[in-house]
Amino acid sequence: MTAAPPRKIAIDLEPLRTSREFRTLFIARTISVFGIGFLVVALPIQVYQLTGSTAQVAMVSAVIGLSAFGGTLIGGVAADRYDRRTVIAGARGAATIGFALLALNAMLPDPQIWAIFVCAVVDGLAGGISATALVAATPGLIPRDKLAAAGALMALTSDLGAMAAPALGGVLIAFAGVTVNYWLAAGASLITTILIARLGPMIPESTHGESPMRAIVSGFQFAFSHKVVGATLLAGFVTMLLSGWNVLVPAYVAEVLHGGEATVGLLFAAPAVGAVLGSLTSGWTGSIRRGGQVIFAATLISAAGFVGAGLVGATLAVFFGLVAHGAGRVVSDIARFAVVQANTPDAFRGRVSGVWTAQITVAVSVGAVVAGLVSSVVPTRDVFLVYGAVGCVLTIALWCVLGTLRKLDSHKVADES
Repeated sequence: MTAAPPRKIAIDLEPLRTSREFRTLFIARTISVFGIGFLVVALPIQVYQLTGSTAQVAMVSAVIGLSAFGGTLIGGVAADRYDRRTVIAGARGAATIGFALLALNAMLPDPQIWAIFVCAVVDGLAGGISATALVAATPGLIPRDKLAAAGALMALTSDLGAMAAPALGGVLIAFAGVTVNYWLAAGASLITTILIARLGPMIPESTHGESPMRAIVSGFQFAFSHKVVGATLLAGFVTMLLSGWNVLVPAYVAEVLHGGEATVGLLFAAPAVGAVLGSLTSGWTGSIRRGGQVIFAATLISAAGFVGAGLVGATLAVFFGLVAHGAGRVVSDIARFAVVQANTPDAFRGRVSGVWTAQITVAVSVGAVVAGLVSSVVPTRDVFLVYGAVGCVLTIALWCVLGTLRKLDSHKVADES
């Protein structure tokens, strides 16, 4: 009897080594993520400088979010009808123009706020379209058993970009103003566009017989009627509800930890630290047969991190609790990505990726509402404890209800397909 080979712990780099197309896509996305990170910090700062209004800052963010949501729906249909390479490159090209217009507007003696809103719509739509098409294109570039590895690599770039780019962007703004950030975002998007355009065609299975609206409806119907895909998307609902943790931090730091801005910044960075650690040690996810069990376990850890953060009421305890949340969240994301893509036919992959991306896009807003409700009915010292407990209860309830996902065996699925 031969012993089973030990599972790898370090992140699996095999997709980067074996697929030139995936490697190019990965590099392009990494550059794009860092470019957008510069934009994310520059836009609210400029809007506040021009208007002095937090409401206007929130309005710009809302416009980008709504536009991105619309872009995910458009991108899903486009990715199932046209060459996905063309869809991604076209969207990133439009984003390049939008970022350049923001830079030119910032260089004017009197920058116009209406121009910022117009560019926000363009950038949101372009981001939603390109992100959806990229997710749909990825499974066609790598073997089925490397989907989890690809998801981990993509998650790693997002989390590293979220940690590093805004911090660097803030330093650049302090020394040179917002214009430099906008030009860097435009340059990064242009490089991304060129890299994507150099890839080979990524033609989907044709669905030209349906109207765009009918295609969107049929995509949602498939996503939520498929036993595995629908259950996986439903399991992601808990992750959505737990995405509003940042709303709780300022008051908790002030009233419970009695800290200042430095403590707030430390805690804001904690989930990203956990997510990066989770991605870097995700090599084992590629050899897991029970993907559904991994999803539930990781989501439970993500929620339990908040419970741990709220038990003691000490800064270090909260920090490590939020680190655990970030690690659990990213492992859940990796496992859900692999399960969804492995069980979605190519003809529906764009639209299902649109549903997936839309879920991520609205997650922070939905989570913020839930976190706000929790903070309005329980004392500040208990908000993390209750917020995490709600997540734990919902995760266990879904584990009981979603039997198809709980019993999912990737080896049996592969044999059947």
